[in-house]
Amino acid sequence: MTAPAAPIAPLQPVEQTMIALPPGPEAPADARRAARDFLDALRPPLPADRREDVLLIVSELVTNAVRHAPSPYALVLTADVGALDIAVADGSPVAPAPRSPDLTDGTGGMGWHIAECLGAALSTEPLADGKRVHATLAERPGLRGDVCAPAGVV
Repeated sequence: MTAPAAPIAPLQPVEQTMIALPPGPEAPADARRAARDFLDALRPPLPADRREDVLLIVSELVTNAVRHAPSPYALVLTADVGALDIAVADGSPVAPAPRSPDLTDGTGGMGWHIAECLGAALSTEPLADGKRVHATLAERPGLRGDVCAPAGVV
């Protein structure tokens, strides 16, 4: 029997930060740094494995925005009692769609699946000048990457 993923600790009160991200390849690293700073300030702190999950999801969502949508880009992190929302805004109105991962040519397709396997509820919010993609982690038993790995990935 596998143990459930560590829960998101109840957080009080609501904490939120918004970070404008630069256009270009440095955006994911900037987003991870900002997310790490945000997580460092949370009380009580997230368990270490959930922190890593958040940082990976941030990196995947921002990378997808930079690869597939025009700027401006922004990261919004919101921590509430029992939930943490990761939101990435970009300048395209086109909603993302999961696709089959490309395991040979390196063209991607893994980000959406990774976020879901880490237990995130994914949604898209239309904006006047683009969209915001949300990945929300809440207290729940969750699946881990080893359960969700595509065939042929170890």
